Amino acid sequence: MYAYCYRGGQIEFGEKMPEGALPLGNDEDSKKLMDAVRTNARLAYDNKTLLVPGIPEAGSDDDALEAWRYFREIIEWRLEGRTGFPERKNTIQ
Repeated sequence: MYAYCYRGGQIEFGEKMPEGALPLGNDEDSKKLMDAVRTNARLAYDNKTLLVPGIPEAGSDDDALEAWRYFREIIEWRLEGRTGFPERKNTIQ
């Protein structure tokens, strides 16, 4: 299963990566992947839609890309069984 998001930050899950989507992670264990994403995502105002933290609030595409990279790294850590949070690497020049 794949977890992915779009520029607006909306997170979705599927068996394939849609064209134009940004990958967040993948794992054969769909429950493990969904738990990792749901635990670290935030909810939209509708209390249903999962969002990548920082993307909806991003003031620029560069800021949104940085938020996506950081969230993707968090998901990678969780899928590896790691706790804590990765160091933030601000790559925006």
